[in-house]
Amino acid sequence: MNRVKFSRVVDMKKTGARGSGIRFSAVALSVAQLFWVASVYAQETPSKHVYHLPSATLESTLLEIGKAGGQPISFDAALVSKLRAAPLEGNFTAAEAVDHALLGTDLERITNPDGSLAVRHKSNSTPNAQAVSADLPSATLPLISVAAQADSGGNGFVSDSSSSYARTDTPLSETPKSVQVINAAVIQSQGDQSLADILRNSSGVVTQPGPLGVPQFVVRGFAAPVLSDGQVTVGSAPSLTPTIAISSVEVLKGPSAILAGDSPPGGVVNIVTKTPQAEAFHEIQLGYGTYGDKQAAIDSTGSIGGNSHLLYRFILSDEHSGQNGMGYNGLKHLFFSPTIEWKDANTDLLLNYTHTVTHDPIPQFTLGYDTGDIYRHYIDHPLGNVNDGFDTNSDAVSLKLEQKLNSNITFVSHTTYTKDHELQQAWTPVSNLSSVGNSLPILSFQTLYDYYSWSLEDYVKAKYTIGDLKTTTLVGWDLLRYQATQNQTNNVNFDMIQNIFSSFTIPTAAGGGPYSPINYLSTQSGLFIQEQFNYNRLHGLVSVRRDQYEDSDAIPGFGYDSTHQAANSPSVGLMYQITSDIAAYGNYNSSFVPGTAQIYGGGILPPERSKQAEVGLKANFLGDKLSVTTSAYRISYSNQNVSDPIHPGFSLAAGGAVSRGFELDIAGEVAKGLNIIGNYTYNDYVQPYNPTVKVSLPKNSASLWTTYNIPSDKFPGFGVGLGLFYAGDQYIGTTSEYKIPNQVETDIGIFYKRKNYSLNLSVKNVFDRNLYYSSTDSSYIPMGPGRTMLLTGTYDF
Repeated sequence: MNRVKFSRVVDMKKTGARGSGIRFSAVALSVAQLFWVASVYAQETPSKHVYHLPSATLESTLLEIGKAGGQPISFDAALVSKLRAAPLEGNFTAAEAVDHALLGTDLERITNPDGSLAVRHKSNSTPNAQAVSADLPSATLPLISVAAQADSGGNGFVSDSSSSYARTDTPLSETPKSVQVINAAVIQSQGDQSLADILRNSSGVVTQPGPLGVPQFVVRGFAAPVLSDGQVTVGSAPSLTPTIAISSVEVLKGPSAILAGDSPPGGVVNIVTKTPQAEAFHEIQLGYGTYGDKQAAIDSTGSIGGNSHLLYRFILSDEHSGQNGMGYNGLKHLFFSPTIEWKDANTDLLLNYTHTVTHDPIPQFTLGYDTGDIYRHYIDHPLGNVNDGFDTNSDAVSLKLEQKLNSNITFVSHTTYTKDHELQQAWTPVSNLSSVGNSLPILSFQTLYDYYSWSLEDYVKAKYTIGDLKTTTLVGWDLLRYQATQNQTNNVNFDMIQNIFSSFTIPTAAGGGPYSPINYLSTQSGLFIQEQFNYNRLHGLVSVRRDQYEDSDAIPGFGYDSTHQAANSPSVGLMYQITSDIAAYGNYNSSFVPGTAQIYGGGILPPERSKQAEVGLKANFLGDKLSVTTSAYRISYSNQNVSDPIHPGFSLAAGGAVSRGFELDIAGEVAKGLNIIGNYTYNDYVQPYNPTVKVSLPKNSASLWTTYNIPSDKFPGFGVGLGLFYAGDQYIGTTSEYKIPNQVETDIGIFYKRKNYSLNLSVKNVFDRNLYYSSTDSSYIPMGPGRTMLLTGTYDF
């Protein structure tokens, strides 16, 4: 949905706000007023446009009509703030489209003498009535580009809905669960370059970079999988999606079995990629930054051959850098993704292909001393070979069909096939740094992974309205089947760096075999039924899922293991609208993670089960321009697995764990031109079987990012951004010998935006402080980069 939010008027009597005679003064204008003069329309015959608009807030629909149809539309936002428009499909003039959007409301459309459109209450009708659009102040181009807002599904930093959770178009404000959405407007304003950068904006998420491969993300204390467009995949490619291809990133808190059958306790991360748009849009992006980082990207979308039903999107991104902060050879990322979509009133068929080729060097890290404490400075040279790193080569094909069977029932089918080839080749520390002489033993290895996965999801969605009751029922089935082969070289070498601060040369990490292959084959299927309802002020979401899981593994020296597991995972959530702006909710969610952890000597550990109880508040203020969510939760987790310290690659049973916490998320426009997104997290993760074990997670963390569009007639389009990212102290490993202190990262941004081009200077860690990520191993403590800068230029046409 293409949406740009402008200032608006809020009638305090109609919104139930406290105090009389108080008004937030402002008026909403269509984005079309940014580009055309109203007098032009008065001289032209209204043209028709094909609209494919899903159900959305009436305000968003009117803004989209104004942009796509080329007509200024003015309206008092207080009249439309609580209304929703039905889907709009067909060929209409802008005036006809507005009339359709207003069906079932007590509002009407009028056309002013200058050709502009206005919306008013029918009770205001008089023979000579006119809208006040001619007297309204002209709209100014916002800092965040129209392109970002078009793809993010939100207004500024606020996102109205989640594309994946519940599989419906229900607004997040009516969803009885904590779901955080970071949209393209936020990503663009921060100059984010990775998924780790983006997820700093969500409460409850902790990043744990590994020495090889992409980072692991922990949600509410538990490792979380990364989904792509709601699909469970295998391999690292989704986490490497460049930000120019991302529409939004969703964090679904707590067990989410209804979306992902193999659902861990803390939640899941879902990357929503950009899809074709009917309105032609083309963007060229160039960037240059610290360590010789060079970026070039193209994003193009529109119709094919003038056919408004046949759409395309093409995204190409390439990034190279010389060396990273630790002197390893720099990253190389190539991303290629064409998409074709057929979309009419009844059918939406989308075909996408994605090709990803990357090389990621060993990330910046430090390590602990053998006597305790850690080396608290940046290391500017490799502790291995300069070519050490992680390579991936991935191909994915996705096909999604939405077919309306009638006005109430829709059939949805989504299938994805992926093929990943990954290589880990590096030297890694074997133990901690010697406190005498700074010597370090290191180990070389090479591991090849080949993943083949196929996922399929089919469901029928039925929507009905019976009096005041609105209900949406989903019945469906999904399947995930993947095969993986791990080839671990037996040609392993050890070496000793006599002094890591003296000159030394390390050869290329061992490789070339012989290999010990480990083969995995897994099939997971699930049946689910979900009921979502709205009855006056009460909103509910109830679901149950039945999972079947089959797994077989062939490990050299241990023979062949196979297992069959099954489980039911019920969930229920209720929300009550206390006022028009504030709602309270509570939920109970459960999940099932099949037991796949190998025991040394043969066999696997039992399945892991989790249960979450959560309560919270959701609020929308300032005419829905500011969104606030608070939540308190308790997650209990059984059959937790931990790594076998004596036999690497195998696991031990470790009992259970409990995660309790409180979260606060806020996003929106708090004053004209001033946007914020921020969060606070308190997480208390304990392991009752051994409560003295230190937990490698911060108990307290918070972030705040704000942008301000500087009002200036001489230099319009300038803005600044400021970010603060805080993490409390935390321990590394299982003892108190290694501790990361409290830390705050400060980022700044400077923006310049005009109609067709923009410049964005992003400076991260501006004070060049020592920053650390969470880690469970004192011989590898990942560090955030020192001060880095990235200048990005964008040209839209």
